[in-house]
Amino acid sequence: MARRASWFAALAAALVLAGCAGTGITPSQRTLSVTGTGSAFLVPDIVMVTLGVQTQGTSIGDTVATNNRTAERIIQAVQAAGVAAEDVQTTYFSVSTQPKYDEFGNPTSEVTYWVDNTVTVTLRDITQLGGLLESALASGANSVQGINYTVDDPGEAMAQARTEAMADAGHQAEQLAAGAGLTLGEIVSVSESSPGPVFSGRGGGGAGADQNVPTAPGTLEYQVQLFISYALR
Repeated sequence: MARRASWFAALAAALVLAGCAGTGITPSQRTLSVTGTGSAFLVPDIVMVTLGVQTQGTSIGDTVATNNRTAERIIQAVQAAGVAAEDVQTTYFSVSTQPKYDEFGNPTSEVTYWVDNTVTVTLRDITQLGGLLESALASGANSVQGINYTVDDPGEAMAQARTEAMADAGHQAEQLAAGAGLTLGEIVSVSESSPGPVFSGRGGGGAGADQNVPTAPGTLEYQVQLFISYALR
């Protein structure tokens, strides 16, 4: 027991000194700093998918025209699936060339033109993702570059995680202060770190059995870290 008390005292002293270093706090203003963590788990209700079409040809005009027609069919198919026009955005367009070589490996005067057109679609009914992908591919899309699930309004979940983080920090601070034989005072400073949501690995809502392309949204974890310094008495 004496060894445990000694350990708590040493830890508290280290925390106090760390809180004083580089902050302008004098040794008489003893502080204890802890990190509290809170999490909330949500099933996504929005998915963003990036669809593209790449075409090639020996005439730049014909290649661009072919690409344009296919891109237009993809956009029409997406909108026919119920996606609003404001939720469809062209995010990439490029034209590049690739030289042609003869049988001896020497460059010729001919080139191949490559045209890429990419649109990002925000789908607000995630159960329709599989059908949307199938329609886009049937309309000529030949690349699906990314699928990103998210939550439209995570504010309530973030507030819940923040409350949990505050309670976690307070519990740690009380335990450390008591172990060092000190009394916890008021909060001196608070800062927050809230990284973006990450896939939690938990099960999430299914995507629907009638879709052509199977998809699963999973669950997102929203995490808040609070860095809190308490005065010690």
